[in-house]
Order: sequence, then structure tokens, then C-alpha cells
Amino acid sequence: MTTVEGVDIVVPILNEAGCVDELIDRLALACPRACLIFVDNGSTDGTLDRLRARGVETIRHVRNEGYGKSLRDGIAHGKGRAIVTIDADLEYPPESIPALLDALQTNPVVYGSRFCGGRKPEMRAIRMFGNRFLTGIFNVVCRQRLTDLYTGIKAFRRDAVDGRQFQESGFTFVVEFAAHVSRSCRIAEVPVEYRARSKGRSKMRHVAEALRGLAAVFRYGFRRNPSIEGQD
Repeated sequence: MTTVEGVDIVVPILNEAGCVDELIDRLALACPRACLIFVDNGSTDGTLDRLRARGVETIRHVRNEGYGKSLRDGIAHGKGRAIVTIDADLEYPPESIPALLDALQTNPVVYGSRFCGGRKPEMRAIRMFGNRFLTGIFNVVCRQRLTDLYTGIKAFRRDAVDGRQFQESGFTFVVEFAAHVSRSCRIAEVPVEYRARSKGRSKMRHVAEALRGLAAVFRYGFRRNPSIEGQD
């Protein structure tokens, strides 16, 4: 796998043997010089065997340590000045990554949004409502203008997270991460396509995680963000 210092693509993965080869192929085509860092979170379905067979850089968790812990370990492991995180289930197309990296030239943190420009992604109504509700609360508390807090594809400069001590190991890492970076910058967004997974099943328990996420918004987002006030 060809790599170059500059961009790390961190992929948390758990039991995705059915799509991991396609994911690797599409990532390699979309970003041929990026360093791919997969964090296997205790897979039992042959995913780890496929990663080893393909020769991609892999961090192995013997047991499921959580989505957030996988991202934390992958980010810490890399050396690139730019970092992309993307879910492994192909709901977010790897071909969107170059657009996020382009936006990263003028923004320290960029989210791929499923809802930008009035998009209506393939998503159950209850999930869409929950995401938009939590995003709206987060925006009020953290003074952001996001449309998609729980997106599974992001890009950010390493210096935007250097020195930050993240603690969350589960899906609430999403809120913790956004709240921390909100203290120093406005989070930009670019539109991305989204299609519900066709293989495997979601690892998130949406109702329970929504409640945890709401609590995390207030736990991590209570501080004001004077450095971004007045920005467009």
C-alpha cells in the first residue's frame, strides 16, 4: 500500500468482512497516497484476516473497546498532518474524501454532511429526527451551525486536536470531539452522498445513544467559545 506523509485515513471497523475489500479498493483509488489505518475492534467474522491479507496498517483490539476508542487509537497512531475518519460500512462514499481535503485547506475541521443543501438521505425518519434534534441542541450550546453532528466522515488538521485529552470510548466520542474543537474554531461542512448499508448491520443502538449524546452535549459543551464569536 503506497503511503506518503500528509494524510491519514482512520477507519474503525467491526465485523465488516462483507465490504472491507471494496472499501480498501475505493479508498486506494480515491486517495492513492494516503496512509490507511484500520482499527479492528474485536472482529470475529474474518475481517481481521482480510485486513492482513490486503497488507493495510491495522491496530487490533482483542475485544470491543468502542467506536470512540478505535478513533482515538487510530488518530494517535498516525503521523499525517491531515486526518480523515470514515465509517467502514460504505454508507459514506470514499470518493467524497478529496472534497473534504480541499475544504481543509481553508478550514481546520470539516464534516461531510448528509443534509447540506436540503438533501434527503436514505434514512429512517426517527433517525433523521434524532440526529437533527441533537445537532440543533449542540449548535445552541456550542455556538456552531452544523447540519449533521453524527456524520461518519470527517477531516481535520492534526494541530486542531494536538494536546486534547479525549476520554469517551463509545459513540459519545462524536459529541466530545465536536465540543472540544468548537472551543477554537468553526466546523465547516461539505455535502456528501449517503446510502443505507446493504451488508451487515449497524453497531449503534440509536435510542440509547441519543440519550447518552444529549447528556454529553451539556457535559462537554457548557463552555463558551469566544474565539469563534462573530465568524460567519
